[in-house]
Amino acid sequence: MLRAIAIDDEPAALDVLSRFADKVPFVELSQTFMNTTEALTYLHTQRVDLIFLDIRMPDLSGTDFAQLVAPLKKSIVFTTAYSDYALEGFALNALDYLLKPIDFGRFLHSCNRAYTQFLLQQGEPSSIFVKDGYDWVRVNLGDVLYIHSDTNLLFIHEQHRQVSTRMTLAEMVSMLPGDQFIRVHKSYLVAVKAIRKLERHQVTVGSGGAVIPLAASYRQPLEQRLLGK
Repeated sequence: MLRAIAIDDEPAALDVLSRFADKVPFVELSQTFMNTTEALTYLHTQRVDLIFLDIRMPDLSGTDFAQLVAPLKKSIVFTTAYSDYALEGFALNALDYLLKPIDFGRFLHSCNRAYTQFLLQQGEPSSIFVKDGYDWVRVNLGDVLYIHSDTNLLFIHEQHRQVSTRMTLAEMVSMLPGDQFIRVHKSYLVAVKAIRKLERHQVTVGSGGAVIPLAASYRQPLEQRLLGK
């Protein structure tokens, strides 16, 4: 479970983050703050894994606050109504940047990225949660063979299970460890370790021998990864 806090001088913004966090099964929003001073004290006395941080704050800006707490090595997701701050935010190694009004899908995306990072730090198998219909489903990344997209719907294929979720392939790519998955087609992403056979126009994955199309534009990066050529 990720323990998170939110810092924003607007009560309405904190309400939105609280409502969104309540919907995510692996995030506990333990506290919200309207000023950075109280939040700083809390950070030094309580376990916090993830901080949702507004940038334009009255006393201390979110970016200044992020620099102040950098030694604590917390995952930070900036929240702001001003896209001008995006570059500054990412320069501070922020995990993500949410532009207000925040969409729940983007919020969930940030949470999944934070959760994956958290599990890696804990030495646990990487996993993410996706919404399959009305249910939340944990997907262990080590079990995934390939992912197929059809417009905004994704089909995550494991050896004995398929999970579908409403998300773009680009959104999924940004959540996954780049060293474990690789794009082979505009609609397909495969687990590198699951590849059993590489041919000119296709790859075969998993013990079941699923055949995935290999687009010409993705062949060279794949060969570089698998063959070092």
